[in-house]
Amino acid sequence: MAASYRRSPAAPPDADGGVTVHLHPSTVAVVFERGPGRVLVQVHGEIDMEDASALRGDLVPALRAARTGLDVDLSQVTFCDSSGLDVLLYVNRLAAETGKSLVLTALSRPVARLLDLTGTLEVFAVRDGPVSAA
Repeated sequence: MAASYRRSPAAPPDADGGVTVHLHPSTVAVVFERGPGRVLVQVHGEIDMEDASALRGDLVPALRAARTGLDVDLSQVTFCDSSGLDVLLYVNRLAAETGKSLVLTALSRPVARLLDLTGTLEVFAVRDGPVSAA
C-alpha cells in the first residue's frame, strides 16, 4: 500500500491549471487536474466512513472552482461504502443545483457494484472510460 498524504483539507484545484494532489492520512488519495471548463478528479484507494468527510471537503471546492463541472475517475477505488456513496450523491445534487454536472468515469468493480446494489447507478451520469481534463 502506498503512503498517503493530504496537502490541504479544503484547497480547490490550483487556479493556474496545474495538477493538485490531495493524499489523505488514511487510505484514499485524490488528484485534481484542471481543464478549461471541467476539473478531472482521480480518486484512489478506499472510501469509507473515515475518509468520506475529507473527500467531500475536496470535491465541493473543486466543483465550485470548475466552470461546468467535475469528471470523477473512480477506476482506482478499491472499496466504497455508503458514506462514500453519500458524498457522491451530495456532490451530484450540488452540481445540479449550481447548473454544473458531475460525471463518474471508469467505475471500479466495487463502486459499480455499490451503485448497482443501491439502485443509484441511474442517478449519475456515467462514462465508461477515463478522461483527460485537457
